[in-house]
Amino acid sequence: MGNPGGDPVLLVHGRQDSAATFIPLLHNLPETYNYVGVDLPGHGKSDPFPIGVMLTRFHFLAAVEYAVTHLKWDHFVYVAHSMGCEQGLFFNVIHPGKIAKFIFLDPLPSFQRLQIHDFKEYYGTFYHEYYSNYKKYNTNDRVYSKRKAVESVMRARGLNEEQAEIVLSRNLQSVGEDTYKLSWDKRLRLPAAQNYPPDYYYGLFSKNLPPTLIVSASNSLDPRNKKRNDIAIELVSQLQKSMDHFYVETVTGGHDVHLTDPELVAKCILDFLNRSMGRAKL
Repeated sequence: MGNPGGDPVLLVHGRQDSAATFIPLLHNLPETYNYVGVDLPGHGKSDPFPIGVMLTRFHFLAAVEYAVTHLKWDHFVYVAHSMGCEQGLFFNVIHPGKIAKFIFLDPLPSFQRLQIHDFKEYYGTFYHEYYSNYKKYNTNDRVYSKRKAVESVMRARGLNEEQAEIVLSRNLQSVGEDTYKLSWDKRLRLPAAQNYPPDYYYGLFSKNLPPTLIVSASNSLDPRNKKRNDIAIELVSQLQKSMDHFYVETVTGGHDVHLTDPELVAKCILDFLNRSMGRAKL
C-alpha cells in the first residue's frame, strides 16, 4: 500500500494475527510511504514451521530477516504490534543501522512474556505443556462455519464483527461449503519466550536504538502477571530515561487498539513521524 517509491515501512503483526490487522491503521496514515506487511510463519497466508518442532519466539526473527533481504531494504521504518515488537528489537541488535525508526504498538504484553525467570514455571508453561499434549498442538482438525469463526474471534478478543472479519480475512481456509479451518499454527498458543535477566535486555536493546515510539494501550496488561508487568514497564522506563528520541504515548483501549481505534493510534504515529530527529530521520 502507499507509494512504491516512498520511504519504506515494514509492518510486522503480533502472535495469532496477520498483516491484515494493519489495514484500518494504514487508511489513516499518509500515502507517501511504501508500506509492506508480512505474515509471519503459521499466520495468515504464510506456511507454518515444520510440524513437530517446539516453537520459540526467536524462530520468527528469521522470517523478518528473510523479508528484509527479499525487499533489499537498507534503511526503513519498522512498525510492529505485540510479539512483532520484540522481533524488531532483536533484529536491530543483529543489523544495527538498518532500522530508521521504531513504532511499537502495545508491546508491554509481549515484553512481560520475556520475564518468566522461574524455571519450573517456564518449563511447565511451555515445554511440559507442549510435549504432554503433542498431538493436540500438531493437529488441525477443527472446522467452523464462517459465522462461528467470526463469533469466536469477537468473543476471544473483544472485537466487533467488522474487526473480527479483518482478523480472519487472511486466516480462514475453506474446506467445504461454509466450512473453514483456521490457518493459525496451533503451536502459536505457546511459543517459548526468551527469559534473560532484565539488565541483559536493557544492555542489548539500548545499543544503537533508533528513534522509538511506543503506543501503549491503557487496558491490555493482565493484572495476574503483575511481577512480570512491572519488570516490563521498568525496562521501557529505563530506555526512555537514557535514550534520545524515545517516546511513550498511552491511549485508551485494549491490546488491539490499533485495530479498534486506528484514528487515535494514527495521530500518535503522525506526530512521531513529523518530529525532527536529526541524523536518524529518513
